[in-house]
Amino acid sequence: MKNCKTCGKSVNAEANFCPSCGAVLPVEDQITEKEIAAAEMRQEQPEEKFSKKRFSKRTLIITAILTIILISSAAAAIILHKSPKELYLLSEYKSYQNAKDEWMDQYGDSMEFQEKMGKQPSSSQMTVSGNIDMDSLGNDPDFEVVKELLSQASISANMEQDPEAKKGHYTVALNIDKEKAMDVEMFQSKDQAGLKVPMLYDKYFFLNFSEYGEFMRMMDPLYEGPETLEVSELEWQDLKLSDKEQEHLQRRYGTFLMERLDDENFKVEKGVEYKHEGEALKVREVTLKLSASETKKLVNDFMDELIKDKELHSMMVKRAQKVASAAAVAEQVDDEMLDTKNMKQQLVDGLKDAKSELKDVSFAKGFTSTLLIDKKEQIIDRKVTTSIGDSTEQVNVVMKSKNVPYGDDQKYKAFSIDLTPQDDQDGAIKFKVTNDVAIKKEKRTENLEASFTFKEFGEAEEIKFTMDSDINGEDGEKQDISRKFNLAFDGGDFSEMPSALKGTINQTNDLNLKDDYSHSKFEATLGLEDASESGSVTINMDSKTKLKDEADLPDLKLDSGEGLSVVSITPDKMYAIQQEVGTNLMELGIKYGLISEDMYDYGNIDETSYDGYYDFEDEDSDDAM
Repeated sequence: MKNCKTCGKSVNAEANFCPSCGAVLPVEDQITEKEIAAAEMRQEQPEEKFSKKRFSKRTLIITAILTIILISSAAAAIILHKSPKELYLLSEYKSYQNAKDEWMDQYGDSMEFQEKMGKQPSSSQMTVSGNIDMDSLGNDPDFEVVKELLSQASISANMEQDPEAKKGHYTVALNIDKEKAMDVEMFQSKDQAGLKVPMLYDKYFFLNFSEYGEFMRMMDPLYEGPETLEVSELEWQDLKLSDKEQEHLQRRYGTFLMERLDDENFKVEKGVEYKHEGEALKVREVTLKLSASETKKLVNDFMDELIKDKELHSMMVKRAQKVASAAAVAEQVDDEMLDTKNMKQQLVDGLKDAKSELKDVSFAKGFTSTLLIDKKEQIIDRKVTTSIGDSTEQVNVVMKSKNVPYGDDQKYKAFSIDLTPQDDQDGAIKFKVTNDVAIKKEKRTENLEASFTFKEFGEAEEIKFTMDSDINGEDGEKQDISRKFNLAFDGGDFSEMPSALKGTINQTNDLNLKDDYSHSKFEATLGLEDASESGSVTINMDSKTKLKDEADLPDLKLDSGEGLSVVSITPDKMYAIQQEVGTNLMELGIKYGLISEDMYDYGNIDETSYDGYYDFEDEDSDDAM
């Protein structure tokens, strides 16, 4: 059955006209019950699939949202509600990372350039000059000669080196009025090294490293040591910790502190007000406090950790071997001393001895460290107090540091350490350094102050140093640096020192890592001020370095007559060399007014004036007989 849309009466489902009003029924309404039932079934099936899909997607979305909320809540709980111990250790780590980043921002490009110099061929030139002026010697003719000579003198150095090939050629010259007065040439390779002073002798004196033992026996017949010489150069890269090594140290000793320090040793106070330069900050104060026994146990456990840390031993021995190998040129270092296993055992034995010596050491006042932490979890103020000694005497130790941001991109930094005997208030050693830094775009100003005080029996001696710096430009680009400094002495034995040393430093740096060059100019003036004396010393330096693909090294044909092997020089040859060197040296002295010409005027010597001299000797001899 269906309804007529005109009169609303019920009509047969198959009727074409309404029997009540005669209206024509629409074709689209002429649908059988079977068709309706079939249509309903078809509609129900897609709706069921749709509902399942919709339910599945909805479930995934809701689950994902809930997961994100839960993770975020957990993270927020960790971040906002860290335990005092977690907050203490994390802020120490973050502050260390921040200090490291600041250092790299300021000096990173310079360090990278130095590292590249240790790997790539390079060419360098440097010129140094200076002068001196003393008011009290203004009328001294000898001083005036020296002053005039210094005003005309300069030292120039050139260096061509290839680190990978272990080759280098170096020249150093003393110039007077831009004319070369004396120069020295040196070269070095993995097989030999040599030196030449052209003004004195025109050939190289060289040593084959394979003949090192023979050469040493010429100097000392009793020599016992290496027969050959291996030159090992020490580079920063050899001492620098790798990322893997740093990760090991952070992981191992971070875990050590987390496990050894109890939560009960920490407490936190929130909302503490901290004032600096009229500005107030809200900080958290976190305190770590250990008793005397807890402090000693922590130190002993730390020594045990060092003794067990085999990876640390490898790091230290590897670097000790590098240093020892580099020092082998000047000292005898045999294979046994550089044996890895032997060196590791010596290191462990040394650590065990150190731990044993700590048995008599006590920390009577325990250990207290208080950190003031800002909202970025950076330490802006730190104070550490402890005491160390034995049962008869203790020394109080107070260490403080500050790293306070304030104003418009300004930062106040400070570090101090005080050592005072517990039973002697009239004695103390104090060191303090502060630096007030302001940065505006590419300009940086620094006001540094440092002092060292030694107090004994109530009498104090103090050294004070201040330096104001203006730095224009960023590291890795062109920089103009101007500094003014003052060094003062006061009290005790310092009363005999000049009351103040003042000076200026002007420096220009042009460092370009992309183009592989560095150029710096440096001018320093040191002024002396005293009640009885005043004067100044000036030093100028100009240095250039260019990294290259290939070093421009001279082809020295030493075996073809350009050089003399030091182990092959006969006594007669050595005598002739000494005569030639002596003559040339005197001529240089006469040329530059250092030696009076008539002192060595051999042409005017009257040999007859020596008549009878030898007879006089003979008479004495006869009388003696």
